[in-house]
Amino acid sequence: MNAEIVAAGTELVLGERINTNSAYLAVQLAEIGVTPVLHTIVGDDEEAFVAVLKRAVKESDLVIITGGIGPTLDDITRQTAARVAGVPLVRDAKALERIEGLFRSWGREMKPSNAVQADFPKGAAVIDNPRGTAPGFRMRVEKCEIVVLPGVPSEMKAMWEASVRPTLVGASGEAIVAKSINCFGAGESDITEAIKDMMAPGRNPLVGDTAEDAVIKVRVRARAGTYDEAVGLIEDDMAEVRSRLGQLVFGQDDDTLESVVGGLLISRGLTIAVAESCTGGLVSKRLTDISGISAAFIQGIVAYSNASKTALLGVAPKLIADFGAVSEPVARAMAEGARKSAGADYGISVTGIAGPTGGTPEKPVGLVHVAVASRRGTTCRELRLRGDRAQIRDRAAKHLLNILRLDILSGD
Repeated sequence: MNAEIVAAGTELVLGERINTNSAYLAVQLAEIGVTPVLHTIVGDDEEAFVAVLKRAVKESDLVIITGGIGPTLDDITRQTAARVAGVPLVRDAKALERIEGLFRSWGREMKPSNAVQADFPKGAAVIDNPRGTAPGFRMRVEKCEIVVLPGVPSEMKAMWEASVRPTLVGASGEAIVAKSINCFGAGESDITEAIKDMMAPGRNPLVGDTAEDAVIKVRVRARAGTYDEAVGLIEDDMAEVRSRLGQLVFGQDDDTLESVVGGLLISRGLTIAVAESCTGGLVSKRLTDISGISAAFIQGIVAYSNASKTALLGVAPKLIADFGAVSEPVARAMAEGARKSAGADYGISVTGIAGPTGGTPEKPVGLVHVAVASRRGTTCRELRLRGDRAQIRDRAAKHLLNILRLDILSGD
């Protein structure tokens, strides 16, 4: 079974909003053995939308549309689907009653325009929306099934999980399962070299890698008759990849460096204090994004100026004068000062030149020093990072978190 995913909305065509719905649905479809063959974005132009949908129903077994079922004039998905099917729109009394009930529960009066959200192509089956006012619907046009869901990602995902995915599982006669192993600390070419014999085209499982903001994801994708069989095929390859890449592997699937580091700190009962200069609080922000991190995170200090490094972290003015704020001795002193002031198990620090100004021939843009201090001593690292200001800050934060991860693991 193949599928086309159509995202509706001029704001998507113009790039004013990022189309995350199609990426989510593509992964979901592949997991249940439905092959996504095309992603299409179409604006709020009914004639263009009709042309897209007419072609899609001829070429695909399944078409999933997200967006365009709100109450405004530019929400044209329902009438477009009706035109392609050659049927009129009809109002569904139960759907209208539910929408009116939602507004009453919110203490608001429903505007007349919201009533159009209860209009569906004749013969379509309504898909309840547990999180919003826009019900979806599904219908068949010739050999193709059309499923229409809202554009709001949270609503779309809830409806997919509850009402659409369960009806498609098993329909294709096979399942595709994909998992990723997340790596940091080496380039994509180095990782490819280590596993290149596993990346042969046509192999099942199929192994490949992608780079995403300095994180390398090794993806393992298996195809089988059932979901459980596909998972079984993946396990051996996942173990082999982990064995070959060793400490470069920090997690899998949705794991991030901060979520893994946060988990290590919490599970081991360790505490941490952070001292930042060039990253401006980015490391602290990422750690405190982790639920439960209050058990480990004591404090974060943004010591941007030289005076603040001295006043807040105890960095000796002579150290800054002799070596400069961006140097290994200052990074070391910042980490040790953060640890001491908080009484934490770990103190970590970062100081650097994020650019685009401020660099010199001796200390160019992208020069960053990081340090991790613990009872076992202090580890320092000089980094030479490339990219714009945001990329340098992002990669500096990731390197610091990764060095902390390895230091924690070395204490096992």
